[in-house]
Amino acid sequence: MNYPGQPEAPPAWWRRRNPSFIEAIFEKELGDLADAIESEMWFGDPLKHSRYRVDFLLKDARLIVELDGHEYHSTKEHLEKDAVRQRYLTRAGYSVVRFTGREVNRSPTSCVAEVREMYEERVQRSPGKYRVMYIDYSFFCLESYKALAFYRDLHPHKNLTKTPIDKFIPHAIEWLKEKSFITVFLFYRPDDRNELLHLDNSVQEYEKGEVRINCVPSEFYSIELGEHMRNFSHLFDDFYLVADDPVYIDPLRSVLPETYSKEDMGGWEFEYLANGKLLRRGNDETSFVGSDLVMVRWQDIWYALGTSMGLQLFEL
Repeated sequence: MNYPGQPEAPPAWWRRRNPSFIEAIFEKELGDLADAIESEMWFGDPLKHSRYRVDFLLKDARLIVELDGHEYHSTKEHLEKDAVRQRYLTRAGYSVVRFTGREVNRSPTSCVAEVREMYEERVQRSPGKYRVMYIDYSFFCLESYKALAFYRDLHPHKNLTKTPIDKFIPHAIEWLKEKSFITVFLFYRPDDRNELLHLDNSVQEYEKGEVRINCVPSEFYSIELGEHMRNFSHLFDDFYLVADDPVYIDPLRSVLPETYSKEDMGGWEFEYLANGKLLRRGNDETSFVGSDLVMVRWQDIWYALGTSMGLQLFEL
């Protein structure tokens, strides 16, 4: 699976050109928006560096502004290229707003005012942080059955059953001590498609917010999960992983800060890797021993599984 790229530095061969006529009159009307907007930004990926240039980018609102001059956007070929390009940029996590050259010529002030309104709306309703949770569904199922057997033995009088993944997610978020405005990517084997397909692109509302669930089937789901995490890292501030396998060490480490953060607790200072949290096995079982991921804050997945089954904290 090839994932779209992110904003990049321009290629070495590129030389910034003078703005076109419509770009020049658009820029002239920007006013205070000029501080937030960047012109002639490139999008690319490691294999196809800087494959697309965009006219204007409002990065913190994930908004791209394209000005379509008649000369370069009037043929069927150009329109088809524009459509392909827009799909690529949309998959990369950005919204694209387009203005024709005629619109800009007629009223550049109105075009800029519309962009400003969209920018303010998007920034205002955006969460303070963009959080993402990656879930290895096979890991979730395995630990669910193991935890269910354990808790049934511990509480034989209770009618405990396995919790569906969508009901488990808010408990996972709660145990990671986070708010539930989170994007979830659920990676699983194609054999599980019928069980999970109804959750794809769904929004689950909970007491503390909402969770947007995206389902990604793949024969090599663990590799796909790592590639997705790397390629979409520019869209998120915090990364949560529900998994416990050495295959995830490198991808998660690559999206976290290079250096450790420090925190003082009651006069005792400890180091940790910020912007990430794990829901994994306990310290005696985890596959992350010997890696930097032991410096990532974590919780035992059985706690979240137990509460999702209806157990109280003192029963775990």
